[in-house]
Amino acid sequence: MLSSEEFTSRYKEEKLLCKGGFSQVYDILEVFLMDQAAGRLCDGSFVNPAVIGLMDVFHLETEVIIVMERSPDTVDGFDYLIEVKHIPEDQAKVTFKQITKTALLMHKNGIFHRDLKLDNFLVNRNKGTPEIRVIDFGCGDFVENEPFRKFYGTPAFAPPEVFLGETYKAEATTVWQIGAMLYITCTRANFHRLVYMKEDNKVLKNVSKECNDFLSKCLALDPKQRPTLDDLLLHPWLELTGPYEPKSCLQHGGHCGCFVDSLVCCL
Repeated sequence: MLSSEEFTSRYKEEKLLCKGGFSQVYDILEVFLMDQAAGRLCDGSFVNPAVIGLMDVFHLETEVIIVMERSPDTVDGFDYLIEVKHIPEDQAKVTFKQITKTALLMHKNGIFHRDLKLDNFLVNRNKGTPEIRVIDFGCGDFVENEPFRKFYGTPAFAPPEVFLGETYKAEATTVWQIGAMLYITCTRANFHRLVYMKEDNKVLKNVSKECNDFLSKCLALDPKQRPTLDDLLLHPWLELTGPYEPKSCLQHGGHCGCFVDSLVCCL
């Protein structure tokens, strides 16, 4: 059992950023999920620098203090979309390649995030091309526990099979959520699953046919018809073009520059 003095001797707490949800409070399972998702728990695992870094954990007398990476100039993906107003398709495909790679590496490390949405990605605005980091594993689980029946996460991003009373699987759900995020990015409109399911013409007019094909495959109503994450990375739409190809820690390994912030979970 560590003392609070030992914690304060190593770290200085900055201002409280926010309260509510999982932005301040994390449970012990989530700590384990974050570390395994980043590939830091087992030999031979795949390192995933796009998962927000877990720096340290202190088990104190009455609380658990989690020290995490915090970039000084990040915003969540939804706020970023509002801020920039328009994301060119070439930039969007680079961002979604990062998202798909991140999701694939989490799955290879045995972690099912289950709540992928724009709000749960941090976007680093200091880079020439925005780089993403996934956060908030509060709804996560282990891939090996599939099939799942009860859904934990944002209902608007749950796949159709959940609402049909069927079991659902990790990879097919993740692919659906990637599609839902892309739909929001392309249309700047909320994603309404039932409205999308009822639409006869699901083709978006403001994007390329390759983007529409990528989107339609992700949002296939039958989970068996959705591509795997490996297949998704091979889709023609994700070919990097133009000035937006990132020189990021995703390509070169290591961690982005950051300072640490503390998050507290009372037991």
